[in-house]
Amino acid sequence: MTFDIYFGFELLALFIAIIKSKSLLQSVYKYFLPFLVLIVLYETGSLYNKFAIGNNNTLATNVITTIEFAFYSFFIRNTLKNQSYKKIILISIYACLAYNLISLVFIQGLMTLNVSAIIMQTIVIILITGVYFWELMQVSFSNSLSIIKLPGFWLTTGVLFFYLGEFLFFASFGYMAYKRHYEYIMLYRMIADMANAVLYTCLIISFLCLKPTRKLSIS
Repeated sequence: MTFDIYFGFELLALFIAIIKSKSLLQSVYKYFLPFLVLIVLYETGSLYNKFAIGNNNTLATNVITTIEFAFYSFFIRNTLKNQSYKKIILISIYACLAYNLISLVFIQGLMTLNVSAIIMQTIVIILITGVYFWELMQVSFSNSLSIIKLPGFWLTTGVLFFYLGEFLFFASFGYMAYKRHYEYIMLYRMIADMANAVLYTCLIISFLCLKPTRKLSIS
């Protein structure tokens, strides 16, 4: 079953995070430990259909996609240096979360996949990663920084590819997602496998780049 493939990447990322827990706990990456535990618990519950309501798992999907967006967007935002960009990004994040809540309660409903909110979230987080890479280029050019050794580079790269894939998919197949067509479900699983494989592979590399007591200028 294709679902198991990216679940394996998530389990591996959690395993590496636990092994590197000393390094994680001495950095801002300490938040990934509870986050990855939550993701694995969600995937385990989904695998055994524990979150389904009337054979519909959409409510849990809406919740977890919102949590993922909030976690990654706030995390990357907090690594940025430009205060003006950080204020704009903060407003954008809260606007997305507010729209998500309004859409779930008053527009699409709790039991319908919140496609419009997902697309909005992907656009915002793609822009956030763009700001990160712009700042990283300024630092690397001025200090001859080796970006491939930076945990933040790998983290943001994985997040960018993951959300870029989600944006292209939901923007192209939003109607199918809304109607939960069988073809959409199969296509989503295949794309989700690839996107999650990239994301969690980059997360693993990010964790491996962390060193105990190391202070990171660009996280």
